[in-house]
Amino acid sequence: MTKIFLIRHGETEWNKLGRLQGNSDVSLSPEGIRQEQLMAAYVPFNHIDAVYASDLQRASDTAKILAAKFNLPVTTMPGLRETNFGDWEGRVISGLLEELPEDFGNFFIKPDKVKPPNGETFLECQARVENAMDEIIAEHDGQRIIVVCHGAAIRLLICAALEIRIRKMWAIHQFNTALNILTFEDGLFSVELMNSTAHLYLG
Repeated sequence: MTKIFLIRHGETEWNKLGRLQGNSDVSLSPEGIRQEQLMAAYVPFNHIDAVYASDLQRASDTAKILAAKFNLPVTTMPGLRETNFGDWEGRVISGLLEELPEDFGNFFIKPDKVKPPNGETFLECQARVENAMDEIIAEHDGQRIIVVCHGAAIRLLICAALEIRIRKMWAIHQFNTALNILTFEDGLFSVELMNSTAHLYLG
């Protein structure tokens, strides 16, 4: 059995402002660093074989804080990046809803119908992150792995693992530093834990 500790990155200033980040390389806020330090202090596991992360700094820096606890390097993979939101990146979500009620209006209601200008669809992102996860699992069969990436990307991975339609992706909450635990055995995924932030209340 392969066990995957799938973790969302810590808070960024853009998270606080409600800005779409996507492939924009935004750094962790001081609060995001504190969140990850708490996670490293209170992780509910004592052995890890490998640590992977998106190559965007908010994810890779989160992974480094966790990897240091286990004296492991971080392997970054562009395939684990957040959905590319194209021309919408850096924009405040409430402003986009007001300015583009038709084009952006389906973002939370019918995400399977959304195509950001010069970006990618959620289906395209899902295929990309699934391919990255397949590579990781093939490399670490039977091991315990940390994978740090992004809110929408994690939702899409969980949708794929549980065969849930993309239209329901926003029903899966993913707070900053949320911990999800997935297992993979005999070609099937199971979800043991989802969106846990218990570590934030222990420090």
